[in-house]
Amino acid sequence: MFKIKIMPIYMLLFVLFTSITAACDSAKNDEGEEYIMPLIEVIKSDLLHVDGIDVQFADGNKMSITDSKTIQDIILRIKSIRLRETNSKGVGYLYFLDLKEGDKTYRFDSSLTFDGKTYEAIDDSVKELNDFIIKMGKDKIPGLLPGVEDSQG
Repeated sequence: MFKIKIMPIYMLLFVLFTSITAACDSAKNDEGEEYIMPLIEVIKSDLLHVDGIDVQFADGNKMSITDSKTIQDIILRIKSIRLRETNSKGVGYLYFLDLKEGDKTYRFDSSLTFDGKTYEAIDDSVKELNDFIIKMGKDKIPGLLPGVEDSQG
């Protein structure tokens, strides 16, 4: 009789343990990798009302973007970026982007550092954004980032 009363306790502990384990695993994808999230989730904004973008390049040059079509082109690229947190730190940055949305400013750099955390892209979307920003900068600022070429040409 003693074994029969203890068995439900073991079953309860087993169910509780598997539930906790399943909840912890929900932050990982099917391959056991860290949780993948869109960049807009990391910066906690849908970026629907960005009205200006300031770019600070690593060589000290600056560029302001106020053209709504160009802003939307950049926002579309940003929204396609999917990330996962990483412990490795980048070796530097090519630029900072300050996305101005009303009285809020969202800053991130080309090495994907936000609020002291470093992320890595899971595809080429960041490279495409970097190429776009660098090409636009080189078109407007002669001699920008000498030695740095965009990978599209």
